[in-house]
Order: sequence, then structure tokens, then C-alpha cells
Amino acid sequence: MRPFGLFLLMALMLAAAPALAQTGAKTAIGPVGPAATVAPPPAAPSAPTPVQPPVQAPAQILAQLGAQAQITSNDAALATMGQRAAAIEAQARASEAAHAGALAKLQQAIAEATPKPRHTPTAAERTKLAALHAEAAPLQAQLQQDTVLVASADATFNAIAERRREGFSARLLTRSPSPLAPDFWSALGDAAAADGARIQAMVNDEAAALQSASEPRALLGCGAALALGAFIVFPARRWLEKLGRRKTGDAVHPDFARTGAALWVAAVGAGAPTLAAGLLHAAAQWGGLLSSDADALAGSAVVAVAWASAIVSLGRVMATDADRSQRLLPLPDTAAQRLRLPLAATALVTGAGFMLTKLNYVAGASVAATIAANCAISIAYAAVAALILVSFGRSRAPAAAAQGAPQPANEVAQAPVWTLVSLVLGAAIVITLGAVFAGYTTLAAITSGQIFWLSIIAGVAYLLMRFADDLCALVFSEHGWASRALALLFSFRRSTIGQAGVLLSAALQLVILIGALSLALTPFGRGGDLLAANIGQLGAPIRFGSATVSPAAIAAGIVTLVLGMALARMVQRWIVRRYLPATDWDSGVRNSVTTGVGYLGVAVAILCALSATGLGMAQLALVASALSVGIGFGLQNVVQNFVSGVILLVERPVKVGDWVSIDGIEGDVRRIRVRATEIETSDQSTVILPNSDLITKAVQNRTLGEPSGRIKLQLSITRPADVRKARTAILKVAKERPEITQIPPPEVYIENLGAGGAVNLTCFFFVHTPREAYKVRSACYFEILDALQEGEIAFAGLAA
Repeated sequence: MRPFGLFLLMALMLAAAPALAQTGAKTAIGPVGPAATVAPPPAAPSAPTPVQPPVQAPAQILAQLGAQAQITSNDAALATMGQRAAAIEAQARASEAAHAGALAKLQQAIAEATPKPRHTPTAAERTKLAALHAEAAPLQAQLQQDTVLVASADATFNAIAERRREGFSARLLTRSPSPLAPDFWSALGDAAAADGARIQAMVNDEAAALQSASEPRALLGCGAALALGAFIVFPARRWLEKLGRRKTGDAVHPDFARTGAALWVAAVGAGAPTLAAGLLHAAAQWGGLLSSDADALAGSAVVAVAWASAIVSLGRVMATDADRSQRLLPLPDTAAQRLRLPLAATALVTGAGFMLTKLNYVAGASVAATIAANCAISIAYAAVAALILVSFGRSRAPAAAAQGAPQPANEVAQAPVWTLVSLVLGAAIVITLGAVFAGYTTLAAITSGQIFWLSIIAGVAYLLMRFADDLCALVFSEHGWASRALALLFSFRRSTIGQAGVLLSAALQLVILIGALSLALTPFGRGGDLLAANIGQLGAPIRFGSATVSPAAIAAGIVTLVLGMALARMVQRWIVRRYLPATDWDSGVRNSVTTGVGYLGVAVAILCALSATGLGMAQLALVASALSVGIGFGLQNVVQNFVSGVILLVERPVKVGDWVSIDGIEGDVRRIRVRATEIETSDQSTVILPNSDLITKAVQNRTLGEPSGRIKLQLSITRPADVRKARTAILKVAKERPEITQIPPPEVYIENLGAGGAVNLTCFFFVHTPREAYKVRSACYFEILDALQEGEIAFAGLAA
């Protein structure tokens, strides 16, 4: 064996040595049927003998065993099938070794009998060489048959072992021998010999692959992969982390700078070691250094490295980073420092447990080895959980001892969270250890593995949700590119754009949360088929009497409602921007049309959404009949106001822009909604008036007919002789005011004669709109008083 190949073989044997005591390949070889033996040809019969059934070939037996294993769930029957497959494989390997040795001797003899160059063979030499070739041909064919039979037997046994493991894992509460009982160790010891033989066969296959590999190519490939992997893991990873922190630190939003850097560092920290391990695996494949089993284990090693590095990098950005400003969780430095060792232990146990489980599958481990592996992994996870409890508890002990010292707000907020985490971890430790020592190893493995699997999911979901929230806040901020683009293209207000950013952030976080919940239903280490099955179960239909509603239908209804309302909004905006400006309608009619189209579009969208969810007219009628009772008792005022609003929009006794007065409230009608009407008073305040008041009460609409307003002034002239001079002065003031109309013209009337000879005058002026009446009335009073004083016309003020 070459030196480089010997080095790799020794490394593989050292890596596989700890697994020999806990994993195995196959159960002990049991009795073999007639198919596993090769009978000699019978002698010539001297007398008639009964007809014997035909002897089945080993390949036929293996095919039958594989077919029976797919429909058999009995563990004892599967164990017997596994024994037969193992016996056939053992005999086929022995036959393969014997034929390979004989063929090697023949090939050596052929090489010796082959004439040298420039040598003419004699007739005897040619005859001998031909005989050797004729003898080697059937051996070569038999060796090929043995190789195919070994591969078929190995595949059959692995399929049977997989069925046994699946059956054992599916029985969650199936009790097996406890590690405290002698049966546990005796069963493991009984399978140790066969397990060791299986591991030794894997090592021999790998040794053969190493011997046949081209050493310069393998050496150069592995050396280059090691050098490149070391560069990626150490200097390149650190440089990329610094680059990501610097680029995200340039962001305007400080929260995005931290979460963006955390996501980048976590991705680089998990990706760099995984890429390095993948390169080393690819180099070993390229150099031909791996057998089929070793290649499967090497691929699993890459996955284990990915898991371990992901746990370490995620824990670093979440809680254990040396820089406190880079940690997403507000943990004190002491807690972060004490959590580094449990985090590394968690990554090591996760990677090692994954490799041990994969070794069981590749080696075809027995049930006893599977149980032992479950026990070892469960106890390791329980130890890590206990280490986390002790480490974090010790970091909080000094703070709890300081009774009088004030605690920061984040420390106080962490207390309930840590209490919940400690209770969960404590319960997991108790359940795991109790299940292990009681013999429920499958329950222990699932409980311990799911705790850390859910922790990883929670950490990744928290990081992604924080990143999505901060990214939306950055993009839709006042200086964000999305905010500027929306404001430029659609003239949206800043507040509307900010609300859109908040809603988009909530939608993204909801998607991440749903994905995390779906992954939480997937057991640790399983593939995407179970995830798809769980998602399919979430979409199962639900029956409510005669109606059937499924989550998919509900989602379709929500999408239909959103799209329908968006379409109605688009039609409403088109009417406002394109159609109404082309008409000569007043503002009241335009508002009625716009509001009516909006309400009609919303109603159609709701009906389409209900139809998309599977609710037909019969179900809608049932819902309407049920709602009628509630409407009759509790919603009658709402319905009354709604009907009144429809009447206002159709008859338009009061429309937008009218100046109305009702119950002492006077102002402009700004908006008519489906339930109430908004009236803006002269002091710029808004009064929300129910629509039913505008229908059932007396309403003074000053702009319903003629939109002009009237001003009434009252004066008392002291001397009757000055009445005509006063009238002239008042009309002159009214004529000079541009707000006062001349049609109808201003008028001055004598109201009555007062005591002492005073004459009381009443003046009527008209303005273009009643909204100007109060202001113009005050201005006219000022100017009339000045004119009376200039004309020396005595007046006594307002009439009594």
C-alpha cells in the first residue's frame, strides 16, 4: 500500500473505532436454507427416485426477501429475513475471495507464460497459454457473478435493516431494554462480532479504493483542497465578515446596520466551513480515494460540518459575540461569555450525533446498535442542556445577589423569558434521562433532538424577522429609494408610504413565522417530503355543517378580496381623475358618484371573496338570516344611519359643499360617509353628525337653492333729519365693497321709530357665498361707523 493511502486508511480506522462499540451492521448469522449451499451433482440413480423441488438461486431468494420486507412489519420476521440475506452475502463474499485468489494465480501464470518481445513462442507455449486463458474465462465470469450477488445481498440486507429501524422509530412508546439492565449490554455484545465484521468490510473496501487510487492526483487534489479550505475558513471568512459589517454600517438606519451585519456574519460563518468541507470531499472523489460507503459518510460529514458551523455562527450573532453592540439579544457580557462553551458543545453533539446516525444507516446497524446510538445522543443532548442551565444561571446569580442595585430595563424584561427557557430545558432533561433509563429510547431521542431543532428554528426565524422589519423600515423611510420612487411616480403621501412599509414588514414576518411553524412540525434530520406532507395537512378542508372551508379556500378568498378592493379603488380613481372632469356636474354629484362606485366595488369584492371561499348563496342566506336577529336588536342604529346615507347620496338634499345648520351646528359639508356626515364649522373643527339626523330633523341648507348669503345690519339714528344722509352713506359703503353683490341690490329699510325720536334702520346686503357673510358684516360695520362719524350723523348704536 502506498504511504499516502496508508495514512488515509489509518485515519479512517481511528474515526470508525469509537463506533464499533455502539453501532453494528447485522445481527448474528442464523441458519441458512438450502439456497445458501451449493450441492454436488447427484450420482447416477440406480432406481427411480421421487421428484425434488427445484433449488432456488441465491438471486431469486434475495428478490423474494426484498419483496417480502416491503409488506412485512413484524420485527421477528424481518430479523429472520436479515439473517438469510446476511448468510447469502457472507457465502458470496467467501466465494468472491476464493475466485479472486484463483484468478490472480492464473493471471500470474498467464503473465509468466506470455512470450517476451522478440521471442517466437513454440507450439507447446502457445498451447499452454491458450489453456490458461480458457481456464481464466469462467473464473472471471464467476467472479463477476459473485460481485453482483454481494452487492444485491448488501442492498437487500440494508433495506431490511431500514425497515426494522423505521418500525422501531415509529413506535414512539415501544420499550426496549434499559441501559441499566443486563439485556441491553448482552444484546449489544451479541451483535458486536457481526457489527465489527461489517465495519471491517467497509474498511477493507476503503483500503482497496486507496490502493487503486492514483497517488499524485489524489495527493495534489487533497493538498490543494486542504490549502484552499484553510484559506476560506480563516482569512477569507474574517475578511468577508469585516466587509459585511462595514458595508451595512454605512446604512442610514442604525437597526438595519446591526441586523444586516448579523445576517451576513451568520451566513458567512456557516457557509465558509461548509464550502471548505465540500471542497475536500470533492477532491477525495476526484482522486478516487473513497469507496461507496466512505463517500456516503464523507457527504454526511459535510452536512454535519454545516450544522455545527450554522449553530456556532447563529449563536454568535444572537448572544455570544465579543462586541456587545453586535449581539441581537441584550445579554450582559458575563452571560455571553459563559454561553460560548455550551454553544460549542451543542454544535459538537449535533454534528457527532448526525454522523453516528448516518453511520448506522450506511453500515446497516442492528436494532441493538440503533438503541445504543439513541441512548448516547440523548444523554449528550441532556448534558448540553444542563450545561446551558448552569452556565446561564451562574451568570445571573451575581445580579440577583445585588438586592439594592437597580437593574437595567432589558435585564428585567429577560427574567420571564429566561424562566420559561429554564423550565423547558429542565423538563426536557428530566424527560430525556427518564426515557433513556426506562427504555423508551425513541422518545428520548425525539425529545432531546426536537429541543435543539426548535431552538435553531426560533433563532433563524427571529433573525429573519428582525432583518425583514429593519429592511422595510430602511427602504420605506423618508430617504429610502422606495419612498422616493412611490412619491415621484404616484404622488403618494409620506404617511401612506410609511404605512405601506409597515404592512409589507408585517406580511414578510408573517410568511417567515408560518415557514418556521411548518419546519417545527418536521422532525430533526428528515427531508422535505415530510415537510410537504405537514403543509398538506395544514391545508385539509374543514366542514361547518353543509359548508366545507379549507385554508386554501380561505387564502383564495382573502386574495380575491384584496384584489377586488384594489380593482374597485382603481376604478374609483379613474372616475375621479378622468371621467368626472369631463362632466359639468357639481361637487355634490361628483362626490355621490365617487362614493357610490366605491361602495359598489367593495360589495362586489366581498361577494366574490365569499364565493371563492366556497360559500354559496344558501350559506350566505343562512348567515344573513342569523345576522338579521343581531341587526334587529343591536345594529338598528347602524342600519338606520346606513340607509340614511344611501338616501342622502341618491336624493342629495344635502351634498358636499353645502352650508347647513342643524341643532345649532353650522358649517360646510365636507364628506358624506356611509354612517355619518362630516361638517366643518367656522372655527375649523369637524363635527361628525349621524346621517339619520340629516333625514329626520330640520336642516337649514343655505346653499341648496341660491348659493348667495345675506347680511343683516341694524342701526339707530338719533335725529330723524339725518336718516337720508345715513342711508346714502350706508349704500355707498355697500357699493364699494367687492364682496357685496349689486343684484339683488343692497337695501336700507326703516324698521320702526324708537323712543325719543330715534329711527331704527335695517340693512340687507347679499354676498356671493354665505361663508363670507360674517366677515363682510363685520367689515361693513366698521366702514359704516366711520362714514357716519365723518358725516356728523348722530347714532345711538344697535336698536333694542
